[in-house]
Amino acid sequence: MFKVKNLNLTYDGKNYVLKDISFKLEKGEILGIIGLSGAGKSSLLKALNLLKKPQGEILFNDINLTKLSRKELRKIRKKIGVAFQHYNLLSRKTVFENISLPLILNKDTEIKKKVSNIIKKVGLEHRKNAFPAHLSGGEKQRVSIARAIVSNPDILFLDEPTSALDPKTTEKILELILKINKDMKISTIIVTHEMDVIKRICDKILYLKNGKVHYFGEVYKFFSEFEKELNEEFYKDINYDYSKLKFKNGKIIKVIFYGESVGKPILNEISKKYDITFNILYGKIEDFKNAPFGKLILEIEGEQANNFINDLKKHVYALEVLEF
Repeated sequence: MFKVKNLNLTYDGKNYVLKDISFKLEKGEILGIIGLSGAGKSSLLKALNLLKKPQGEILFNDINLTKLSRKELRKIRKKIGVAFQHYNLLSRKTVFENISLPLILNKDTEIKKKVSNIIKKVGLEHRKNAFPAHLSGGEKQRVSIARAIVSNPDILFLDEPTSALDPKTTEKILELILKINKDMKISTIIVTHEMDVIKRICDKILYLKNGKVHYFGEVYKFFSEFEKELNEEFYKDINYDYSKLKFKNGKIIKVIFYGESVGKPILNEISKKYDITFNILYGKIEDFKNAPFGKLILEIEGEQANNFINDLKKHVYALEVLEF
């Protein structure tokens, strides 16, 4: 388990870069950290890795990292893997040699065995003797991740692992992260600005705003409850301004589905019970890591519209009547 309690960080002793950060990550979970530029994402990752000394508690396997001496911290770092945003590969060393760096004190036979296994896991067998200058961005990221996990850590920190990659390569890297998470049961913390990364691989999300936790919890709850903020700060969904949708004089509702309810004919079944008609004005279904997530904007007409809405509310994750 990885637990952070009341973490604060200041660079000048006065102005806080991070203020009262608290969250908990269970073994094997993947946490995505998001926020606008300047929100404190990079500072938080540095603090969690003790590259910057914060105030508060960072409990890793029930050990408070902030209380350790340098010698004790060096020992515990063997169980923490870090893949940096800009890869940080040594240009004069091969793929094999870069990955083997954390094992420098091990026996040669042990190094060869561990590195060979990891190289195979990340799909770089054919590139093990190549130098960084001859690698693509995706291959460099694989080397960086391989180096971070070669010592079999309990937790993995990834800083913007897909920021410089094209969509196809991004998908392959995300598949790799999921495979490592599943096979090695490594708890993972990812700093990213890409919402698709959060949706695709994360179990939990931590939303930083002005150095404080604005939200921590389930991914699907975040995308349901923070729709307005998401569109204003991260991306512009052209369908967010629902008042521009064409409708008649019925009631307009927003319905959020999650999990099994996404694939069930709930609307048709419930509508048969009432004297109403409904029209789908907007719809979207996305595959989140743990289950599908769907959103519909409906126009409901008929004398029993309120009865239908109250009944539907019992069978979906969230329902909101929109007023224009």
